[in-house]
Formats: sequence, C-alpha cells, structure tokens
Amino acid sequence: MSGSGDPKTIRRSSLALKTNVIAAVAFILIILTGSAALSGGSSGNMPDDTGEDLAEKNILSVPYYNQGDTNWCLYYCLAMMYDLNNCSVKPWEIAESFGSGHSETFTEQYIPYDNSLQEHAKRTANLNMKKTIWGYNLGQFDADNFNEVIRNSIDRGQPILMAFQYKVADGTKEGHAILAVGYDDEYIYLTDPSGAITAGLFKNTDGHIAVPITWDEFKEIFSSKINPGNMAFTIETLNDAPDSSTEGSLYITDHSNSGFSCLSFTDKNNINDVGLLRFDGKYENGYTVVSKEDVTAERKPSTQDYMSVHFTVSNPTATQKEYTVKSNVINTNTGEVMESFYFKIDVNVAPFDDVSKGINYSNQLEFIPANDYRIVLTLQNESMSIVDSVCIDLCVE
Repeated sequence: MSGSGDPKTIRRSSLALKTNVIAAVAFILIILTGSAALSGGSSGNMPDDTGEDLAEKNILSVPYYNQGDTNWCLYYCLAMMYDLNNCSVKPWEIAESFGSGHSETFTEQYIPYDNSLQEHAKRTANLNMKKTIWGYNLGQFDADNFNEVIRNSIDRGQPILMAFQYKVADGTKEGHAILAVGYDDEYIYLTDPSGAITAGLFKNTDGHIAVPITWDEFKEIFSSKINPGNMAFTIETLNDAPDSSTEGSLYITDHSNSGFSCLSFTDKNNINDVGLLRFDGKYENGYTVVSKEDVTAERKPSTQDYMSVHFTVSNPTATQKEYTVKSNVINTNTGEVMESFYFKIDVNVAPFDDVSKGINYSNQLEFIPANDYRIVLTLQNESMSIVDSVCIDLCVE
C-alpha cells in the first residue's frame, strides 16, 4: 500500500553556501560518524482537544515514515519501533536484510511462524521482541485479551505492531501492518505507514499519525473478524521504554511507480529521460535509481542531469514543532563537501502532522566530476541538535 499527496516544492534562487566551510565540514563529519511517500498531513486528525489535553493523553511520540509505493508496511512499522528505541535502521535496509523486492506482497515478506523478525531486532537493535499469533488457530479469539495486550504495551511506553489480513469491498483479501501508539477510554490511536487501514477501512483521511479510532470501530473492523481464515499477529517490544521521547522524523520515499520520486534525475537534453529512486531490497543498500519509462531497468545519474530532492518532516508529538532541514552532497571517495548543493530550510509542523518540502537543482551536477557521492539530509530541532538523518549513496557518471 502506498501513501498519498504531492510535495510543496521550494525553488531556491541561490544555492550559495550560507555557513563557512569549516562549519559545513564539521556538520558532515558528524553525519558520517553516525549511522523516505511524500504525504501531506492535517492537524485535524485528532479529537477536539487543546494541546495541553493532547499532551496528557497516553499517546507515544513514535517517529513516522511513509512506505511510498513499496509494499513494505511491515518493515516501515519495524523501523518506527527501532527509531523510538534510539536505533536508526531505515526500512530499505531491513528489506535488504530479508532480500525483499520492491513489490513483494505482505505475505511474501514474512512467514509469521518463524522467528526472523525477532532475530533481526535482537541482532540489529538489541531489542527483545515478542510475537503473538491471533489468527490461524482453532481456539476462540479473545478480543478483550487482544485489546489488553495493546494497552499493556503502550503503558510500558512501547508501541505495538499489529498485522492483519482482511477483506476489502470487492472481497479481495489484503494484508497490512500498523502501529498502535496510544489509547484512552474512547479511542485507540493508530499510526499507519500508508493509510490503507486508517483511511481505507476506517475512512479517516486526516493524516496517518496517531489517528483516533473508537474502540467500537476497531472491534467491528478487526477484533470480531480475527479467525482461522484471517491471519493476525502482534509484535511487542519487551525492553524498557527509552528515557526521552522522539522529537520528529525526516523521510524520503519511493514514488517511482507513480511517475514521481523524492529523488529524481532528468537529462537536461531530453526531459523524457528521467531517473527515479526506487527502494528494492534485492539491490545493495536496498535501493537503486531506475528509468521512469521502465522501473525494472537501472538508470545511472549523470553529470548532464538536473537533480531534484524532496523530503517530508513529521511531528509525532502533541505540540507544535519548529525544525531545520539541512542538505549537502559529499564526494565519498575524497570526503569533499560539494558546496553548491548545500541548502537549509526551516519547517514548522503542527502536532501529529507532516510537511513536505523540496529543492530543484538546475545544472549543478554538470560542475562536479563523475564520482561516488552521498546525499545527506539532517533534521534538527530548535536547539539545532540532530533529530534524524537520511543518506543516499549514488554513482554519478
């Protein structure tokens, strides 16, 4: 399932470096010693409460990532859980670990009876996770126990991953994974990496982060339908909750099947020759650049290309946030910072909302040598501490 919405593009009149070279190099060194569907949100997705009331609710600040055109809802939910626990592992890195292709279906990604997800969590993030299978059994489903498991996990400060199979209007069976990130007496709050469940089934179109669904609706759609014919499982994090909550998240995503990507390359001599970022776990690093005309064919970025970079900033907290996004391009062979690619954008994001921005470069690639490069995006809070980052490696010919 994929997210929705178009980015709000910013065209910069000047790309001059606005900080001195020493500061830029220090910034990049910080990134290099550390370790992406552009969807517009809405602050109206919550019940009618004040900011103070929202802050008092039992809603966890879980970083949000949209799965774009991939089918990787499971990996995106897992990445959100990792990130909350201070381990930054990108969804495409998880897909690469499992060798999952771009368009593999929900059931092709994971067999619920093995322990591969738990083993990955322990190996990668040192997290202990518990899986419980609720469907595919002959016993009577205990909806009260199911809901209590959700509440107990959130009370421990950890979201819980819920994966369901269900039938849509035409009778087709779909599969999707979401996170429960909060609850109160009336609502369960769901974070959906695509909106397939929150918007598709519950018809709540006011965003994807901490979407309020009444317990009665939740029971009607899912709890009452878990049976031997519809697989369902939950994954809990058993570790103690982190001491500090997440302040925000930054992502880029794959929209190549829709003809748009957060990262694109257009031949300035042939505007129909376009390269698009595509997440695919069968490639090294979990991604590659493909041709818009044939998304199964790789297409190398060139110094003759225009480049566009788009991103989304998400605020998973109950208060308004002011962020700063910085971007740069680094020659990974020499460590040189490509100063003409630097940009800085300030972004204000409402509670449980996201904002998409971007930049279109004109002919900057023409003035750098063919080589290996890393595109680095960082998200900083009001005190200029790094909250999140994204790196994409490319070979420019």
